[in-house]
Amino acid sequence: MTHINIPNSPDQMNQCFADAYNSGDLNRINALFEKEAKIVKYNGDIISGFEKMNEEHLNLLKLGGKMTSVNKYCIETEDIAMLRADWKIETKNEKSEDITITGSSVELIRRQKDGTWLYIVDNPFGAN
Repeated sequence: MTHINIPNSPDQMNQCFADAYNSGDLNRINALFEKEAKIVKYNGDIISGFEKMNEEHLNLLKLGGKMTSVNKYCIETEDIAMLRADWKIETKNEKSEDITITGSSVELIRRQKDGTWLYIVDNPFGAN
């Protein structure tokens, strides 16, 4: 059985996402999102719904390699928190050359009834 790490504190979210990515387990990534969460794609399109979110996460996992994500701030108010993080994925290109993909994200997350936190808006390039 796969262990799915859901954050109990908003400042844990970006590390939980990186851990889920590094596991290569699509279910671990999807479990960090509310059912109707929004994701802002690189081109600015906004997607929502499980099928589109699942497809976006599958495409992300195809990059392979290892992700790190470092919180820059976490602002919590009531049951909502806004996060900003710098992330990078160290992987290989189609020629097996080392490459690094970087970005700065902005996310909104919401406290769930059980005290865990899930994404409601994920903008991986929102602070670029």
